[in-house]
Amino acid sequence: MTQPLAPTLRDGRALQRLTGPDVPEQLGADVPSWVRDDQVLAFAIEEDGVRAGFVALRLPDHRDGAGQLAWQLRPEFRGHGLAGAALRAIIEHAFDNLALRRVEAFVDRRNRPAFRTAAAAGLRVEGVLRGYREGVDAAVLGRLSTDAVPGTRDAFTAWLNSSLPTKRAIGQALVRDESGRMLVCELVYKKPWDLPGGVVDPLESPAHAVVRELREELGVSARVRALAAVSWLPAWRGWDDATLFLFDVAVPPEELSAIRLQPREIRAVHWCDPAELAQHAADYTVRVAERALSALDAGTAPIYLEDGRPPRW
Repeated sequence: MTQPLAPTLRDGRALQRLTGPDVPEQLGADVPSWVRDDQVLAFAIEEDGVRAGFVALRLPDHRDGAGQLAWQLRPEFRGHGLAGAALRAIIEHAFDNLALRRVEAFVDRRNRPAFRTAAAAGLRVEGVLRGYREGVDAAVLGRLSTDAVPGTRDAFTAWLNSSLPTKRAIGQALVRDESGRMLVCELVYKKPWDLPGGVVDPLESPAHAVVRELREELGVSARVRALAAVSWLPAWRGWDDATLFLFDVAVPPEELSAIRLQPREIRAVHWCDPAELAQHAADYTVRVAERALSALDAGTAPIYLEDGRPPRW
């Protein structure tokens, strides 16, 4: 299983297998503790015959396990793609010669150069391991043997999809009766009342989410008439920031008179005018609803808000 890795990378760069009882001393002190294990393949990274750092692969305990990666360069060799080339070489060795199906690495989230090296080797961001070491949360980076080859368009797209920030999206509905009152939900899991709707699922449009949520939680068939407002919501009570899409929605009157509540989430529904909504809903909900209603009545919808307020450009 420990077939030798071709030592030559390119342009005077090479990997040299490290063996013997003095491998830990050859690697240095500032390395992960597991790099010193017996089940580790360690290689010195050399450039023009000079030791530049190391790259290591810990072999899994079972066939379906993942190989774990670590690498390190001396400061004067960084920034020229040397670590990425070495990491690609050892990953290709893991897939082609050792028949591994997956390799992974755990990188301090603050270490942007390590992220760039991982991207060059085709590793993707998969999650966060909290408390990886004392005071350090680590990003989990992984690559499968079936993933796109680094340097291709597919590999670049996959890296961006895994590493770009995502923002929670919320779709809500303004459903009004003949007198203009809004349909508002009294929720099981929080005290403030809220407009009907919910979190947009991955790969789902906000408009589709509103229709789905009204069907699932109230048992009604909704039709989106227009986008009334988009409001950015800042972080609030432990929730990360989000973007709220508020739609003007029509529901057949006969269905509104026969609403079927989802008991795990909705305790009751109420019809409220803006003054009644202000007594029961969170301030930002009231602000968004009032401004959206005004924009719909004035024919100026959709409008953009931040925390339910017009932004200061």
